[in-house]
Amino acid sequence: MASASAKLVLVPRVAATNLSSASSTRSTCGPLLKCSSSLTSLKVSAPRSANLVVRNAVRTLETSDISISKDRGLETASLETKPTILVSEKLGEAGLEVLRSFANLDCSYNLSPEELCSKISLCDALIVRSGTKVTRAVFEASKGRLKVVGRAGVGIDNVDLQAATEFGCLVVNAPTANTVAAAEHGIALLASMARNVAQADASIKAGKWQRNKYVGVSLVGKT
Repeated sequence: MASASAKLVLVPRVAATNLSSASSTRSTCGPLLKCSSSLTSLKVSAPRSANLVVRNAVRTLETSDISISKDRGLETASLETKPTILVSEKLGEAGLEVLRSFANLDCSYNLSPEELCSKISLCDALIVRSGTKVTRAVFEASKGRLKVVGRAGVGIDNVDLQAATEFGCLVVNAPTANTVAAAEHGIALLASMARNVAQADASIKAGKWQRNKYVGVSLVGKT
């Protein structure tokens, strides 16, 4: 992870994506940076959604408050100040440690809309889950300082994308964070339906033993 004094090499900016047309399963990224500690090789044990959104947020925040100079024909950038990140919902501790390594972290949970607006003008980034509503009022209250909103999860319907676009704020998410969990849950439901697990459970709790009634069917050869 790049420190406050690390030298970073700018990579050409990728084409910007209009956030107002972004789908709930697509992340939006801005200029990327190469650094001595590759973000793609970052290994922490936080929940997967937290890891992904942290990496996306880091890519954006590493371009904040930079001074440009010429070095061997390349544009280089050095971080002058640490960005401030507001985390409004709980993340895994390992993910928080990654953020603390390069930023000032404010973990304030269960904020009211008014409290969120009062804090946001002091923050460069905001990381949320599904409970925090990032409305137009939040972007207006940030007065242009908010550079990135990170969604630790898939859906971004709790973020006003039109307002984010107007205020020049990037919105990033973790579109594949729950892929494995969703697949496993689907298999569990399939097996439960085939073997009448819910019905048998209710029968047992009612003090009955109707073994033959809830045998169900085998899934072998049916996939």
